[in-house]
Amino acid sequence: MTKELNVESKVDIDNIGELATVDASGILGVLDGFSEQVSEALEIGHSDIALPQVQNPRTVAVLGMGGSGISGDVAATLAEEGGLRLPVVTVKGYRLPSFIDSDSLVFAVSYSGNTEETLEVLRQALERRATVIAVSSGGKLAEIAEKHGIPLFRIPAGMQPRASLGYLFVPIMCALERMGMVKGVVDELTRAVPMLEKRGLEYGPTSSTADNPAKRLAKEMPGYLPVVYGAEGYLSVAAQRWKAQFNEMAKIPSFYNCFPELNHNETVGWQNFQDVCAKCHLVVLGEPALYDRIEKRVKITLDLLEGSVGLITRVCARGANTTEKLLDLISFGDYVSVYLALAIGQDPTPVARIEELKKRLAE
Repeated sequence: MTKELNVESKVDIDNIGELATVDASGILGVLDGFSEQVSEALEIGHSDIALPQVQNPRTVAVLGMGGSGISGDVAATLAEEGGLRLPVVTVKGYRLPSFIDSDSLVFAVSYSGNTEETLEVLRQALERRATVIAVSSGGKLAEIAEKHGIPLFRIPAGMQPRASLGYLFVPIMCALERMGMVKGVVDELTRAVPMLEKRGLEYGPTSSTADNPAKRLAKEMPGYLPVVYGAEGYLSVAAQRWKAQFNEMAKIPSFYNCFPELNHNETVGWQNFQDVCAKCHLVVLGEPALYDRIEKRVKITLDLLEGSVGLITRVCARGANTTEKLLDLISFGDYVSVYLALAIGQDPTPVARIEELKKRLAE
């Protein structure tokens, strides 16, 4: 039996009192502190933890799932900007790719320290004698790190992984720079902190809808299924983040794809099921200096889809460099997803189905 979900706006997101009532765990306050999180993570990344010496590594891998796994995707993007001449792969599953071996540098990332997939692929990495660095707040990963002498960047506990991205990816970048594998990334992250402070004021709950683009976009979304498009590179990472935050914060279906690949399949997929397509809100992430062929593809695609999807919104990244633009889009998307959750009367923090899944897996 199928029940229709009422997803109309129920809460005035300009009313601080109403927001606080629904946001029982105060996740908006965590988003407001993203700049401080990045700043503190930079200190953690430069703590006196002894890092390993890796002679001519062939691959960098980040092991992680969900809110921890996206740290690998962010790290891969920023490492490329920092001049890393090696492939960076994010492993999100139970099997470690065969090319990860004793010549690989592996970051095991689990906010809780108890993510079973990450612990399993870490076991395989240790069997293959890969060089490992860990990022976690504790749990079994911290125990394994102590047992095997693995350097551990220990981050603050008590948060949701999806709201801890700064703590999760920044130590990876600090380690890569301290080991001489990238350059300039730490400086860019440091310079991004004031920008994130400004974004927090602009996107935060005390900023009214008239002055707050995150609230304006969130108010347009109840009743629609968000489909987020990016482009190759950091925009793809941002689109993936937006999709996951809509899922976990607002508890609604959401999907993402990227130019130019989506023009070879998904573009034609909007042709039928018009009643379904009309319930979709297409959000296209971009930037002022988007590659001209990609920009042309975006314009043509949106023209073709006009009338097929319910709503189309273009969001332009802001910032002086890739680091700032990616963090700007992440911050913006996080606020949009939380405001959407609150607007429909949904507490963003609990993830009951994930907890039930873990409970059943443990039986």
